[in-house]
Amino acid sequence: MKSKKMFVILLTSVMALSMVGCGQQGAHSSKSSDPSPNATNDVKTVTVLTFTEWYKDGWKALESYVNENSQELGFKLDIQKIAGGSQGEDVVKARFATGDLPDIIQTYGAKWIDTQVNALDKIVDMGSLSSESEYDAATLEEGGYRYDGKLYGMPIDTTNLLGVFYNKKVFEEAGITEIPTNWEQFLAASEKIKTIKKIPLYYSGKDAWTLQSFTHFGFNKEVFESGKSYSQFWGEMNTNKRNYAENKHFADAIAKSKEMIDKGYVNETYLSDTYDMAQTALAQGDAGMYVNATWVIDEISSKYPDAVQDIGAFALPLYDESENFTDSSLPASLHITTSAKDVDTAKKVIDFISSTKGQQIYADAQTGIYINKNVKVNLSPGHQDLLNLMKEGKSIALWQGTGNNYGYGSYDKFLQDYYVGSKTVDQVLQAMDEETTRNATAAQDPNWK
Repeated sequence: MKSKKMFVILLTSVMALSMVGCGQQGAHSSKSSDPSPNATNDVKTVTVLTFTEWYKDGWKALESYVNENSQELGFKLDIQKIAGGSQGEDVVKARFATGDLPDIIQTYGAKWIDTQVNALDKIVDMGSLSSESEYDAATLEEGGYRYDGKLYGMPIDTTNLLGVFYNKKVFEEAGITEIPTNWEQFLAASEKIKTIKKIPLYYSGKDAWTLQSFTHFGFNKEVFESGKSYSQFWGEMNTNKRNYAENKHFADAIAKSKEMIDKGYVNETYLSDTYDMAQTALAQGDAGMYVNATWVIDEISSKYPDAVQDIGAFALPLYDESENFTDSSLPASLHITTSAKDVDTAKKVIDFISSTKGQQIYADAQTGIYINKNVKVNLSPGHQDLLNLMKEGKSIALWQGTGNNYGYGSYDKFLQDYYVGSKTVDQVLQAMDEETTRNATAAQDPNWK
């Protein structure tokens, strides 16, 4: 396969995560950058802002631990949550613009803050933290953490891989004995599931951000067919040498996502059904498949722990087997804002959260692929299936946030418009180009003159 190695460059350092899948559930490591001030020290409250969708069992466990041990640690947490998706991103951008910021904020990373919020000046350079030694240096240089040579953030949560999550019992009942590896086989599997009166593929359009997941796989082929590396491809996109309207494979993936609707392979009420409903349908066997990232397994593990072993995963087979890749995205990033009341205490908070001890507390409550080298977890079958693809070199960085420098508008809403007939595929891509042009022009990028 020509250029296969260009897919391997992404997260090469994360390949060391193979140790994660085979590790045992670890006790909290004694090797930690845990700050331990005397109990007589003042306990300071540090505010943290995150998206509701990111506040999962790991965060809950970590928050509980910190607040129960606040006298020893010297700080406690006040975690504030807002809804995610494009609407939540707009709220974050507005708060940066007005200066209405918490002490610590969780985002997609420093590059996102720089290129899409234009607010890097409101993020504190942390210099260095003792917990950095527990991470591969190259991974921290991916743009979410160290950026332009400065440490603007540290990882929180897991590396996420995108795929089709399927209920093995539903596949067995439908007589599907092999995982589909191309589009025709995927349609055939969907038809078999429909025959047994189950939902072949669940769409959760009420939470519009989830609709994008299916279409991301089209960008993988776009990069592959270009003959360029990932960075070269996006270098052209980010300098107005290539635009969304030219990306025919991406357009094809969008069209195929609607083909599933037109063939009756998705739930009839997909525009009013939610992400939470999708988890229930998949876990309880009312749906055969659901396209999302490995965080959906985190959610199911919490709500339906007995169902997790029955859920596997594979890359969405839009094309021939050799051209189907999982998408990967590094963990979200914790940043200190210039509004922080006490920067030194905020640094201690992030250093503790990023440490082996902090991350193991998080991991003990929420399984997943962690990039702290000392964290041990047992992976679910769904996690392991997609991690195996990554190890085989069949992964590519998720284009959103990692690839694009400029915002492209509310893509999730554009998809909704397409599904109900108020936009065509071409108009979806045109709208993305128009928004990109507007944002690049506002940033006074000379490539858009």
